[in-house]
Amino acid sequence: MTVRQINPDVMAFLIGRLSELTGTPPSEIGIDIALIDLGLQSIDAVLLCGEIEDRFRIELDPTTIFDAETLGDFAREVGSRVDGA
Repeated sequence: MTVRQINPDVMAFLIGRLSELTGTPPSEIGIDIALIDLGLQSIDAVLLCGEIEDRFRIELDPTTIFDAETLGDFAREVGSRVDGA
């Protein structure tokens, strides 16, 4: 089984937005960080998903962000939709 690669555009966007939303320096937001550990609020998740939809032209249920255990998991899910996989 191969691990799906992370779309670098998606990852850069997510790190930037999560940094702004949570006040966490981008250097402290890594692929293995648990999104819940960032202190992301529900309203922030809804806003972030809307921004992802606008930026990447995909549909994304806000619960997707809380279904992912790590930022990497979430980035892979978003990336798979962006890449059409």
